Amino acid sequence: MKKTALFFAASALLAALCVSSYADEPYTVTDVTGRQVTFQSVPKKALSLGHGVLQLFVYVCGPDRLAGIEKAAAGGHSLTGQTVLLAFPELRNLPVVGKGGPKFAPDYEQMAYQAPDVIFMAYGNTKDELDEFQKKVNVPVVGLALVKGASIFSEDANRSFEIIGETMGESRRAAEIVDFIKTARADLTGRVASVPKDGQRVYLGGCSFRGEQGILSTKSHADLLTTVRANNVMDSLTDQASVMIDREKLLDLDPDFIIVDLSGRNTIREDMKSDPDFYKSLKAFQTKNTFAILPYFTYGMNYDTAILDLYAIGKAVHPEVFQDVDLEKKAGEIYNVFVGKNVYADLLKTYPESFQPVTVHE
Repeated sequence: MKKTALFFAASALLAALCVSSYADEPYTVTDVTGRQVTFQSVPKKALSLGHGVLQLFVYVCGPDRLAGIEKAAAGGHSLTGQTVLLAFPELRNLPVVGKGGPKFAPDYEQMAYQAPDVIFMAYGNTKDELDEFQKKVNVPVVGLALVKGASIFSEDANRSFEIIGETMGESRRAAEIVDFIKTARADLTGRVASVPKDGQRVYLGGCSFRGEQGILSTKSHADLLTTVRANNVMDSLTDQASVMIDREKLLDLDPDFIIVDLSGRNTIREDMKSDPDFYKSLKAFQTKNTFAILPYFTYGMNYDTAILDLYAIGKAVHPEVFQDVDLEKKAGEIYNVFVGKNVYADLLKTYPESFQPVTVHE
């Protein structure tokens, strides 16, 4: 934890230098809905409400200025893959200020007791809804982007990082995160630029959707596949981001390569035990062209793990252009940038099957 503390202490020092010119003067931040929110001074205490806001905030500011946490973000959905919680387990001990989850359910009494200076929020709210909430709590409320599980590289998400930075006096740190994401994307797309788009047909299963799901839960037009030119079999069938198909459809598609999101590990294992023949009849399991990835969307996007998963998928599907990538070293680089600590070993303790072929459990 010492390195982590030094990492965010250095960030805080830079922030102090950056905001010294306006720290004692009112300043205005424009949120994702176009609302202008004015602050008399840089907030010292904040709340993060909604899918992925905890991650966004901690990536930029670290944990020390959070005054509370939603139950869902602290582990109300049995979260085991959030890197911010692995790097900063003390976050789970923060006062609970709401239920969290798909519906906004704040604890107004607890929120008032924690007396935050700002509330960051991502529930897909309109301007009017955010204004109404701000009047109700009498605290500046800043709207951030509600990022869906299929979208890793989003200008709205980048803007959310910047908005947090502008609000909290951490613009340099926010820019560092955004630049890292953009650089990773450029590296990934550059590697596969000459790879044919119509290569082996790939299916992504086990995708979380309002909780854990099985092999039949998938995504179309997902950055996780399109970025590394993995030919998603669902892209030609639907424009719906999150999709549930039936067993017959998966058998009919019979993809060449199946990637399993370990968010659905327990459900898939139980399904394998009850119907192993279904899995054995799929070409990808017969040819051992299966691959497990770390959960990257756990009550919001874990951008660090999502980027690592992209390198892993690229290495699995197009090994010829990712042969120089050492996933362990890449993990250390990524996690140190986002959370100031390499939590890869901690993730592997929970998900030892990561980046390995998936076998049928009977």
